[in-house]
Amino acid sequence: MDRNDHLRDFFDSPFAEDYISCMDLAVRHSVTGISASCELLRELAEKHGTASDRELIDGIMTMCCELMRNAELSRALTADPAEVRAGSCILRTDTFLSDFAKNCERASSGRCSITLSGSPLLYIRTGRELLSFMLLSFIRRRLTAAPGGRAEFELSCAERNGSAEIKLSCLTDVSEDDLIGQPELLSEYPAEMTARLAERLGVSAETGSSSLLICIPLPDGVSPAVVELPAPAAEETFFNPFNIMLRDMR
Repeated sequence: MDRNDHLRDFFDSPFAEDYISCMDLAVRHSVTGISASCELLRELAEKHGTASDRELIDGIMTMCCELMRNAELSRALTADPAEVRAGSCILRTDTFLSDFAKNCERASSGRCSITLSGSPLLYIRTGRELLSFMLLSFIRRRLTAAPGGRAEFELSCAERNGSAEIKLSCLTDVSEDDLIGQPELLSEYPAEMTARLAERLGVSAETGSSSLLICIPLPDGVSPAVVELPAPAAEETFFNPFNIMLRDMR
C-alpha cells in the first residue's frame, strides 16, 4: 500500500469523517468566542490601552488562525468531490492570480513576494477557496523553510492541451532537508495532500522540488455552453485562506 492509499483510507473512513466534523465544530465555536472577545478588548485598547495591549490581541488572533488552519485543511481533505464541484464558480485567471499575489503579500507582510508572469484571460470553473489552499500549502511549506523566513515566487498561467495550466515556482533556494519534519498538518505528505485536494477539485496537479503545476480543464467546445458571469470576489473576512495560511509568517 502506497502513501496515497494510506491517506485515502484514513480520510475516507466514516470514523475520520465524524471525528474531523466534531473537531471542526469545536474549533470554530472556540475561535468565534475568542475572536469576539478580542474585538471587545481591541475597542478598549484603542481608547485606554497601549501598543503592547494591541500587539497581544493581534497575537491571540494569529493563534486563532493556526487553529483554523488545521480545521480548514481537514475539512477540505474530507470534502465530497461532487459537492465541491457543485459549488464551483467561474473565475477569470488573470484576476484570480493578481488578487492571489496581492493577498499573499499582504497576509505575510511582504515575506512572500510573488511575480506574475504570463497570465492570459481564460475562464475556468473551479472552487476558488480550495484552489487557493492548494497554492498556499505549497507557499507555506517553502516560506517556513526559507532563509530568514522570506521567499520569492513566480506565478504564471498558460493555455495548453485544452487546459489552463497554473504554475507556481519558488525562486528562492530552499533545501529539501529543511522541508522535512516541520510541525504542520500532513507535513510528511505534501505531494499526497496536494493530490487529494486536486481530486476534490477534479483537476490534476504535479508537485516538483521547487514548483507546483495545476491543470484545470477548459470547456471542450462540445459540451453545452453555460452563460454565467465570473464570480464576484467574496466579502473579505479575517479568517480567510491567506490569513489562515500565512499570517503567522509575519
